[in-house]
Amino acid sequence: MLLDLMAARIERRPVAVSSLCIAAAVPATTALRWIKQLTEADLLRRVADPDDGRRVFIELTDHAAAAMEAYFAAMPAGARG
Repeated sequence: MLLDLMAARIERRPVAVSSLCIAAAVPATTALRWIKQLTEADLLRRVADPDDGRRVFIELTDHAAAAMEAYFAAMPAGARG
């Protein structure tokens, strides 16, 4: 989930809750539970779709994105793919 959201942040594309659940490749209830826990931990943010009131987008918080950037920067060069 975090990698998918980081890629989306870099590409500046929104990620709907339903898409994130599918990308997680786990049962929807598990994905929704993780989204809730990561949101409560201030790693994810829920953003209402301005064009469709039924849809919610999920994005990384700035704090989470900075932590992921630091993690990637600390990886050995050969491990970055």
